Amino acid sequence: MTITHDPTLDAREPADGDLETFENLSPGDEVSFFEWPVEPLTVIAREEDEQVGERVRVEAVGEESFLYEVDGRLWHYVEDQENREENPFPVQNLVLKDPVES
Repeated sequence: MTITHDPTLDAREPADGDLETFENLSPGDEVSFFEWPVEPLTVIAREEDEQVGERVRVEAVGEESFLYEVDGRLWHYVEDQENREENPFPVQNLVLKDPVES
């Protein structure tokens, strides 16, 4: 599957550390971002995409999606989203969740 990067929403200015956090994500990491109201996104893998280059496959609430960067801005793309006009969604304040110690 290739991401179709054709946003209808404006990109957001990345917050301090957003791009660094994105670049350092590894499988098993959990992240959230501004306006993401559900459980954290769990990183599954880093992959290549024909249109946007490197992307990060993530999962939340049983559905997979992607985080990726274009022109210094981060985006979230959901494959099977019914409301297509909000796909991709601009990402800001990407936060790495601390692992829970058991």
